[in-house]
Amino acid sequence: MTTTKDDPRFTALLARLRDAALAYPEAVEEFPWGDRVVKVRGKIFVFLNTHEGKLLVTAKLPQSGEAALMLPFAEPTGYNLGKSGWVTARFGPGDRVPEAMLLEWIEESYRAVAPKRALRSLDDAAPAAAKKRVAAKKGAGAKKGAASTREVKKAAAPGREAALAKETAPVKKGISAKKVVPTKKGTQANQAKKTAPGARAQLARKRG
Repeated sequence: MTTTKDDPRFTALLARLRDAALAYPEAVEEFPWGDRVVKVRGKIFVFLNTHEGKLLVTAKLPQSGEAALMLPFAEPTGYNLGKSGWVTARFGPGDRVPEAMLLEWIEESYRAVAPKRALRSLDDAAPAAAKKRVAAKKGAGAKKGAASTREVKKAAAPGREAALAKETAPVKKGISAKKVVPTKKGTQANQAKKTAPGARAQLARKRG
């Protein structure tokens, strides 16, 4: 492969792939033969380059290589590397680049090339990262639960305050707490009429 200046379209993508490759334990970047490669313990596990306006990514894929070669942009790597499971992907201007898949290729290639000590470092770091993600999710859930409890209390507060105010409200002076039974309309008037003649008669006898 011969590397030329990076195509501006692929500059950002190439930088992300490079950063991902260099994040693996003991990974280093070198430029043999003018190519950008990333090595682990002196062994190349990925080529990341642009050439004649195309993006080239080459990785060793012992597990997914056969499936990868069925893709329209993939081919066995030259210099007889294809026989050892190396696959090269080429993307031209306007082509859709499956970045997530390329990141998986880089990891598979690293695992195929890296020594056991580097792999142990990688696998030891993976549970810690997973544990952090779980803790972050739990923390977010706890905060959400606390917020929900406060919201329930806040929503219930007006009703509770109204009941308390009703229970502690002072009774107005002169008003009996007994229930007043309403009389039928006209009953008091009729009783007044019935008792009026007797009362007048008693008053007349006293005067007489």
